[in-house]
Order: sequence, then C-alpha cells, then structure tokens
Amino acid sequence: MADNIRFQGVVPAVLKMSKDPTNFYIGRTLWFSFTFLYISVVYVVQISWLDLAKDFQCHGNISKACLAECYENHFTRPVLGVWYVIGFIFSSIFFVMEFFVSQSVHKQTKMFKKQSLEEKPSDTDSKEDHIEIKEEEVFDLSHKKSLLAMYLVYFLVQLSVQVIFLVILIHYHLPLIKKPIWCSTHMCQGPYTCVVMGTQEKTMSIILLSTLSVVIMTFCIMFFLYTINAYLATGPNLSKRYRDFIKS
Repeated sequence: MADNIRFQGVVPAVLKMSKDPTNFYIGRTLWFSFTFLYISVVYVVQISWLDLAKDFQCHGNISKACLAECYENHFTRPVLGVWYVIGFIFSSIFFVMEFFVSQSVHKQTKMFKKQSLEEKPSDTDSKEDHIEIKEEEVFDLSHKKSLLAMYLVYFLVQLSVQVIFLVILIHYHLPLIKKPIWCSTHMCQGPYTCVVMGTQEKTMSIILLSTLSVVIMTFCIMFFLYTINAYLATGPNLSKRYRDFIKS
C-alpha cells in the first residue's frame, strides 16, 4: 500500500511536459514529436549508407565482377530497407491510433452534446456546465475501456517494434561493418580481404538509432505503467486528480 501511494505521488515530469487538451490521451504531443524526430533521424543517418556499394573495397587484384559478388555475399541482409520499414511502421501505428481515437472522441462528444440539448437545463450557465461535465467523461480512460485498451496496446506494439529493431541493429547491421571481411567464392578464388570505408560514420548512425530506440522503449514502459496505475489500479477519483495535476 505504501509503495502504491509513493508511486502515485511521483508522477513523471514528462507527463506535465506532454500535456494535451484531450485529457485521456496523455503524451499525445510527445509521441507526435517522437514520430517527427524518428523520421528526421532516419533521413539524416541514411546519408552515410547511400554509397555503400562504392564504400565496399577489396585488397588485391580483383575484378569488378568479383568485387560485386563479394559485396552481395557479405551484405545478405537489407540495411536501409529495414530502417525505412521500421520508420514507416512507427509512424503508421501512431497515426492509426490518432485516427481511431479522434473518431471515437468525436462521436462520443456529439452524442453527449445531443443528450445535453435534449435534457434542456434551466439556464445557460448550467447548460454549459452540464455539457462540460459530459465531455469530461469522454476524456476519462477509466470510463472508456475500449480507448484504454487501445492506448495500452499502442505502447505494447511500439515497444515490440523497437525491441525487434534494436536486435536487428546490434546483432545484424553492426557486425556487417565491424567484423573482418574475407571473400572467397567459387568463381573468384581468394581469399580477398575486404573493407567498408566510412565505418565510423556508419557505426555512429547505428548507435544513434539504437539510442533512439532505447529512449522510445523507456517512454513506452513509463506511459504503460503510469496508465495502468492511474486508470486500472486506482479509482476514477484518483485518475481525475492526476489529470488536474497535469493540467496545472
């Protein structure tokens, strides 16, 4: 019990940094910024990999055909293609959630406004307060289990994507430029010693993407645990207190 109260009192500062008019969707601005940052980083780090075929060189008297064959034998897994796909998946997941959440909230808000107009409160002030109270119910994940489930699934999917991408970067892409390259094929007798030029820039690009993936994974875990604690492990009143704290 004490640990639970202690966790409730230590709301991550990032929640206040990422406040948004839609109270149920904490961190909306932050995740939109992450999407833009992710696409920008992929665009920048790809520059050192664009001329990978030219950067691949082998020592000795080797023909262009054998050089091309050595290149194909070494780079058997796509690099830039994987980065583009992961960036597309990362942004697509965010915008798909944005679409469904906005549609759901828009539909619920119209329904509550219609109900409020039909109830005809006594005066204008009470009418506006009545509509505001109804709208707050739309933005409460503790009352909207479907939105809460979608919110939690979003974090799990993003976390899974980043874990897979991090494994690919560390165990598949980084060894391509770090390990010694020896080439010997049936048509090209060797062995030839080959190198990839610009390894420092390519290594830094992989480290940058890995760091960004770790940061995104950390935020996914933070928001996932916070959402469970605020909307499942505690009651609606405490959830409202969290939202009032973040809005302040």
